[in-house]
Amino acid sequence: MDLQKEDFPATVQAYELVNDKEIFIAEQVVNSQAEIETFTTRYSGKLIKAKMVPVVENKKYGDQYSNSNMYTKKRSSTTGLIMFIVILVVAALIIYGFSTGWIQTKFHLKI
Repeated sequence: MDLQKEDFPATVQAYELVNDKEIFIAEQVVNSQAEIETFTTRYSGKLIKAKMVPVVENKKYGDQYSNSNMYTKKRSSTTGLIMFIVILVVAALIIYGFSTGWIQTKFHLKI
């Protein structure tokens, strides 16, 4: 079974023929011709079918094999940076408050 490069990733399925009925045995998503050869060797003597992976599932297996023009959104980490700065400022204020004694006098602490 030969597939073109633009057909990958593809799903190959193995079926057993019993009384003119197809009984499903195995399924595998393949990304190369070598993987197809391995699958067909493993299930030799069985009916092998191949189909293209739908676009929705294609995102799950990676865009390096997809032939569509999908883009990935660049993640921005501004929220994480802002939270880090806020925590750093709060920690600095607590350290400053203890070192000057302001927190001890304000809350009547005897430390």
